[in-house]
Amino acid sequence: MPIIFDSKDAVFFVGGRGAQSDNPYAGGGCTKDFWGDLNSPSKTLADVMDANGGCLSSVYASLGDTACDVITNGSGKVRITKSGEGWFTDCCVGLIVRAGFAATYTSGRYEVTAVDGSGDWIDIDETYSADTTCSAEVGGALPNLRIASDNTDANSTTPHNVYILTNNAQTFASTADKIDIDTGGGDLASNTWKRIIGIDNDGVELADGLFVTIDANNKACDCINVDQVDNIEFRHIYAYNTGGSFSGYNFDKTANHYGFILKECKATDSSYAVTVQSNAVRSFFVVGGTYSASVTSLYMKSLFGGSIQGVNAYSTGSYVFYLGYYGVPVKDCIIRSNGSSAGIYASSVNSPTITNCVFYNVTDCISVSNANMALVEYNNIFVVAAKTSGKAINRTAGGIAYSDYSCLWALDGAPNDSDRWGGDGKPEHTIEEDPDLVDAANGNFRPRKPNVLRGGKPDIAGNTTEMGAVLQEYEFARRAKAANLGRMQIIR
Repeated sequence: MPIIFDSKDAVFFVGGRGAQSDNPYAGGGCTKDFWGDLNSPSKTLADVMDANGGCLSSVYASLGDTACDVITNGSGKVRITKSGEGWFTDCCVGLIVRAGFAATYTSGRYEVTAVDGSGDWIDIDETYSADTTCSAEVGGALPNLRIASDNTDANSTTPHNVYILTNNAQTFASTADKIDIDTGGGDLASNTWKRIIGIDNDGVELADGLFVTIDANNKACDCINVDQVDNIEFRHIYAYNTGGSFSGYNFDKTANHYGFILKECKATDSSYAVTVQSNAVRSFFVVGGTYSASVTSLYMKSLFGGSIQGVNAYSTGSYVFYLGYYGVPVKDCIIRSNGSSAGIYASSVNSPTITNCVFYNVTDCISVSNANMALVEYNNIFVVAAKTSGKAINRTAGGIAYSDYSCLWALDGAPNDSDRWGGDGKPEHTIEEDPDLVDAANGNFRPRKPNVLRGGKPDIAGNTTEMGAVLQEYEFARRAKAANLGRMQIIR
């Protein structure tokens, strides 16, 4: 039975136009072929839903499982009809209908494959076997991310990708509103994904630095919880304001699951911005975005594989990043505190590679504490809070496989802690001088000092490279200012 998830990549919408939909039984979207490219779609939201995010079929077609007749279309497929009523006049091929069948067929979401010119019927991609009746709701948007995720499947019998596009800013009324992504994830063997993406009110994927907000409203729960699924990606989603010791994003598994991406997302105003609670979480990638927390920004003590790149992170707790298990590269990140946090704490058997990062106003920059570790770091700018105690590398156990071509300074002058490089002394090509950051107070961490600008580890061709983060916060901010900030439910 070719329910849409078994037949084609599909796009579903949350919120949508005008007052936005509150109908969990809407068809909810269209095929990916119908919608087109996410950054430049060939259709508009008006092609999928009415002015307030509702379905394009008549409301009368939705009034119970006897509302419409189910017959053959003469070519072996199901036709949903109500003769002479014109209930499907505004519908078109490529939309998704939720059909609630009285008997014979499986209720679910199907592709509309043909539409009567007078609007009396639609054909769907389902093999006909007998007459019956059904309800039918074509197109429209779904009410929230939890409902959209629960009713979509990128790991069906014949897996296909699912794209959930949202412009719906949500504020929790209770802990029951927590967004659990615990069903219908992607399929590893088929490389299908469920991708949850923030869009503007024109249906276009948001630019970097813009987000759709999920406000936990200080409720005692994680904002977004991902559990027991594979291949989940978030883009441009801002999860914040959790109560108690909870997280903006929490990932937890009891069996091995793979493939998780946070791309240009944001999490703030929580004890933890992102947590990984089990070493059964495998292949986790954080790309870009902003994360801040009162305890630890990225708490990945149990993470087993992945990388962190281009992230701007801030914490006032013990650590900004807590990394565990195997080899999590960290690159092009801004890692900040108010003078009370260590930058990266690497535990367990993790041997991280940390390159082209800026550590700013932290107690220590990298803490190494396991006998099985072998740290690699280069091209970093380390600015510690205090010259007498701040360390580039605080090593209590384990080893340093490679450390060089970095810059160390303190907010109050030249660093002088005797053990500031992990016990091995200052590396040969490392410098200890003020990097002369352009405007750290306002997020511009680019160095102006020539020795830092040209002092990085030479590339494979022998060319000099730059210390510090290549992707600067101010670059993200500049792009964000070019976007339309007046769009509803989109914030920087």
